Amino acid sequence: QQEDQRMCTTDAWCWGAPGEPSTLSQRTVDLGSLGARDVLVENQAIAFNPVDWKLVEHGHRDWKPGQVPGVDGMGRIAAIGDEVRHLRIGTRVAYHTDLRGHGSFAKHTAVPARAVMAVPSALTDEVAASMPCPGLTAWQALSKLPDVAGETLLIAGAAGSVGQFATRLALQQNARVFASASARHHEWLRKLGVQAVADYHDSDWIDQLRKANGGQSFGSIIDLVSAEQAANLVDHLGYYGHIVAVLGRVDPNPLPAFGRCVSLHEIALGAAHQHASDQQWHELVHAGESILDQLTSGAFAAPPIKTGHFDELSTFLSEYKNEGQGKKYIVTVD
Repeated sequence: QQEDQRMCTTDAWCWGAPGEPSTLSQRTVDLGSLGARDVLVENQAIAFNPVDWKLVEHGHRDWKPGQVPGVDGMGRIAAIGDEVRHLRIGTRVAYHTDLRGHGSFAKHTAVPARAVMAVPSALTDEVAASMPCPGLTAWQALSKLPDVAGETLLIAGAAGSVGQFATRLALQQNARVFASASARHHEWLRKLGVQAVADYHDSDWIDQLRKANGGQSFGSIIDLVSAEQAANLVDHLGYYGHIVAVLGRVDPNPLPAFGRCVSLHEIALGAAHQHASDQQWHELVHAGESILDQLTSGAFAAPPIKTGHFDELSTFLSEYKNEGQGKKYIVTVD
């Protein structure tokens, strides 16, 4: 029997104004009525992403004081909306949620039913929570490109959360992957099957990778660093090349018209909640569930994880902002 959740209240960490993660406050929040096409997730693990502390620091156009931040989480479905037919109470799910509403930094989160992904029983809560934002972003980045099998693909920032997923997905599609990453990540990237790796700290890293590619330009590039870097990398694309800028947008095209005819792509996973069709969400969820399956089987390696507890979320988010490079920070909920 479904518990009446139409006026659900929950314990949450709330945003009041732009500032450091330490300014978040823990309080009871009224989530209001559950939407007809939503599910209520009782969170068991909440994952941090860079977007979380950045939004706490700078705010969001739709946020007001009392907003609950957080985009990624996982838990069990506690209630379902009146129009939801394909999900059941008690199902373990992972999700990326809509920033226009309350997010995952709470013991309960209302999530669009079309956006939740079933979690395999053998997968831990922490690993499941770590996947949605980086895994789905990586899948979106690859989906912007034509068939990459046998083609050269440069992934700039391959060792980050998104980069790791993008590298593995690209190699599964038989791309010839070249990568930039700090030196400590070079060995495992080569073991994965990356053609060549250069340290982005080196001023000539892109020249090193072009030399490794026989002096040729690249068929496609996925940039995970900045819009400025992405714009600078456009010149290293060949004829009809593609570049996907994940952290920003290349605009305008820096190359003259009717020349190499390169295509510029942008990624905005969060915008899918407002603009994507049900069919597009179906494809995104299917991709996410496939990645969760591969994390369960070991085909994809789980990221290094550091765990904290829900009651220390703001302190843990501060640590993640300042020291979290190379690890996935997760808070667990009792």
